[in-house]
Formats: sequence, structure tokens, C-alpha cells
Amino acid sequence: MNDKTPLRELKGVGEKTEKLFQKIGITTAEELLRYYPRTYDIYEEPVEIASAEEDKTVSIRATITTGIYINQIRNLQVLTTTVADASGRLPVAWFNAPYLRGTLKKGSVFILRGKIIRKKGRPQMEHPEIFTPAAYEEIIHSMQPVYGLTAGLSNNMVMKAMKQALDGLDLTREILPDSLRLKYGLAEYNYAVRGIHFPEDKEVFYHARERLVFEEFLEFILSIRRL
Repeated sequence: MNDKTPLRELKGVGEKTEKLFQKIGITTAEELLRYYPRTYDIYEEPVEIASAEEDKTVSIRATITTGIYINQIRNLQVLTTTVADASGRLPVAWFNAPYLRGTLKKGSVFILRGKIIRKKGRPQMEHPEIFTPAAYEEIIHSMQPVYGLTAGLSNNMVMKAMKQALDGLDLTREILPDSLRLKYGLAEYNYAVRGIHFPEDKEVFYHARERLVFEEFLEFILSIRRL
């Protein structure tokens, strides 16, 4: 794989997905790497149901305490259940996700991450992400990238393609002289491009962003001087 490798050559990117990427201006592996996240999701420690704030995205560790019910409301299929922890109970709803019925078993423990809203005077969590405790432990405190999307293109699709590009491309290239990089305390390109897409923590993110912003401004200034 090289910078000019078409996205179509990445695993999981077919003709339909390729056209979706083209809508956001991405046709090659290099363009993909330069498509930086617009923000990040930070996966924090789970909180108790009783202390979860409304209208804010939170994570809770809870047990499924009732059966799974599916109701049809016009064109919307609503799957509901109730979860609980030592501090209280909470109704949960998912939309157009009947496949979850095989996953959400009474007595199972999950980490649910979503927004709690008030409906008919009662708090309820709507369409949360679902994690096993072990899976959540792997991403807790991490910053997960959130990319600009278009209809039909999911954030997960972009993340999978991005990980392939990061693993398949030679990222050892360095356009900044070592003297300049060391003078301003800038990270190496390899570290920066990985750190901007999948930072382990905020410190990694800040170092990565500083390096890439410096590089972009330097390229811009040098282009102006050439003109």
C-alpha cells in the first residue's frame, strides 16, 4: 500500500462504500489519513443510575432485569427493557434494532452508554451503545474519533478503513528536518498521525495536533513564498 492506493483496495470498501467516501472528498489512502476527526468521544468511568445526569451522555453498569419487548410504532420498531444497579432502575429503549433481542438476556450485565432523557415524567436511556464489561475496560478513558460523515457512511466504517491505512502505509516519512523538529519540540510524523486519529489520552492528542498544525502552516507559508 502507498499514498496513492485507491480506497477500493482496502478490505471492506466496495463500490458502494467507495462512492460514499468520494462524497466527503476521499479517494486515496493519503486523503484518508488527512481526514482528521472533528471531535472525540471520551469513554469515562460508569456512574450509578441514581447519580446519572439527564440530557448528558453517561455510562452505567447495569443488569437486565426484565424481558425484552418489541413494539411497532408506525414505521419505528422499539425494543424496550429495564436495567438496574444497586442505586435504582432505568427503562432503556432501542430503535429499529430487533437483532439485539438475542444479545440482551435477562440477568446479563452490560455497560450502556447513552443519553438519559425524561419521558412522561420518568428518566429513560435511549438507544445506548452496548459493551461487555471486558470490552469497555479496553477503551475506558480513551478518546475515540468522531468523523464528519455523509448519509450511509458510518463512523465505524471510517474507523475501520483508517486503521487499515495506518497499519498498511509507511509512516516513517519525515518532511521536517530533525533540527527544526527538535527546536520546537515536535513529535515525529508517525507518532502524530496515529495520535491524531486514535489518541491514547489527551496528552498524546495535544502533541499530535501541535505537530500536524505546525506542518500544515509551514507548508502554507512556504507555498506563499514560492509564489
